[in-house]
Amino acid sequence: MKTLYCSLLLLTFSAFSFAQEGEVTINQDKNIDKLLNLYTESNKTSKYYTIQIHSSQSPSKANSEKSNAEGNFPDWFTEISFDQPNYKVRIGKFNTKFEAQQKLIEAHKKYPNAFLIANQREKK
Repeated sequence: MKTLYCSLLLLTFSAFSFAQEGEVTINQDKNIDKLLNLYTESNKTSKYYTIQIHSSQSPSKANSEKSNAEGNFPDWFTEISFDQPNYKVRIGKFNTKFEAQQKLIEAHKKYPNAFLIANQREKK
């Protein structure tokens, strides 16, 4: 009998506790926009890492490897760069070395000779 009264009492209080309304007002400092712009600008010149999966003197072979990489890793950035006399196929743009190393493990399953390269972002 005691548990029945306790159960009814708890059900009554829980029914009233779900009826809540509120309004949230966010007061943001005006300098936050300046900080976001500074952060964006600094990221344009900070280092990023890519994974090189292929290098050859043949542009057709490089294009073929790029197509294969786009199929194997569809969500990753892929590019071909020309550094005389070789065409180099690189995948991914990773902000941290740790992230790049984790992705390199994944890339090694398809490209055993892949390795990390630290690049400098171009200022636009």
